[in-house]
Amino acid sequence: MKIVNGLFIAIIVSITAFFSFFWIGSYEEKIRLVNELPLSFFKRVVGVSVLGSVGISVLILVNFLRDKIVLKKVNVVSLKRLAIVGFLSVFLVALCGTLLFFFC
Repeated sequence: MKIVNGLFIAIIVSITAFFSFFWIGSYEEKIRLVNELPLSFFKRVVGVSVLGSVGISVLILVNFLRDKIVLKKVNVVSLKRLAIVGFLSVFLVALCGTLLFFFC
């Protein structure tokens, strides 16, 4: 199950990186975001992190239900480790992608 969880975390992190780095819109809108830098940076990091966190939450829920229904025993340590690794990687990728978006 570690391989499957790792694969899904990689997919979620890739989607998060895509949304944090790329801009779909006009050049003028991007310049406006750069001019409003501290607030727009914070909003973008938080927004993209929330998007990735929803995916990680679904992954944790699926793992919990699998443990509860199939194995009849919930491994709390494994779920906590999955949550920490997932949420931390999503936040770091959102932060790095947003930095690249604004400063490249």
